[in-house]
Amino acid sequence: MRLQKSKIVEVNLNRIDGEWNITSQNPLIVYGIPDTMIRLWEYMPDIDIMINSLRWRWPKPKVLRVWVDSGGYQIMIKGLKIDLRDLIIKYRALDADIYISLDIPPKQLCSIEKQQLMENIKNFETLYTKLEDKKIVPVVHCYDCSSMLEVIDIYKRYNIDIIAFGGVVPPTLAKNGKGCRIAPILALAIVSKAFKKKIHTLGVGGTSTMYNVLKILDVYSLDSSSWRTKAAYGKVIIPGYGERYVGNGKASFGRKDLSNDDREALFKALATTKFPYMENIDEMLSTFRGRAIINAWIVRHFINTISEYNGFAWLIEYTKNIKNRNISELCEHHDRLIFKLKLLSTKNLNL
Repeated sequence: MRLQKSKIVEVNLNRIDGEWNITSQNPLIVYGIPDTMIRLWEYMPDIDIMINSLRWRWPKPKVLRVWVDSGGYQIMIKGLKIDLRDLIIKYRALDADIYISLDIPPKQLCSIEKQQLMENIKNFETLYTKLEDKKIVPVVHCYDCSSMLEVIDIYKRYNIDIIAFGGVVPPTLAKNGKGCRIAPILALAIVSKAFKKKIHTLGVGGTSTMYNVLKILDVYSLDSSSWRTKAAYGKVIIPGYGERYVGNGKASFGRKDLSNDDREALFKALATTKFPYMENIDEMLSTFRGRAIINAWIVRHFINTISEYNGFAWLIEYTKNIKNRNISELCEHHDRLIFKLKLLSTKNLNL
């Protein structure tokens, strides 16, 4: 598909931001880029991107900054083995700006064994020492409160100005009710108060709800590949409405087809933000690449937009309510919740 920039048509768009009274600075969006199939930087050059150390083998793209993910999550999910020495070689070879430390996430929500915790700390210390000319970012996950505070104190000794938090997941991936959704948010609030510098959240997803949750907690940045994964499933993001299916397949899970009103809202959103390919929108909606570009553009310009029909908007109110609590209060609430979730998990296993 060959795209040609079109003339910009000025259209007013009524944005649905709700009455959330969110005034914090907007977190930076880092776009997850698995390969060069979609060269997003050719359409949006002034962006930060996140590449994966396990897959990336191309020259550095012309973007603002390149972040490198160690692949810790994939290692855990797929049971992969990676030697830290191999990662050091890979990081030395990659031309990037920010490198995420190798940190294996907990296999259970907000629970980690001491041995794994110390191994993650050792991984950071080794990368930090061996790669003196690289900016290595340590990772904290949703653990029990004392473990989170312990690792933060250790990382502070290295005079770092940013840490990554890996415990926040999109609400749609959470299980066992509200508890699993709010536990990582509580943990992030604790990390934010304890570290008091820049925090990057890993793999959050591109939902407006989670974006505004992070904004309330003064998160510096987040990475997301949702712009691409939604496109792969034939979906396009409509500001204030959510996802709509425009593919040609027989997708049924979570499917809601694009209506005329949705289409009008999408066109208005793109036009008002001066999307350069207005004349190609119909063609773009019919292809994975085209949908991905549109989704990335919408995420960039409308990720703050919250629909009044958003079923997870309660998370925003919850986050506002805990924001000003002190660490002791947050820790007590967090650990009590984790204990209850463990009991629930054990009960379910015994059924």
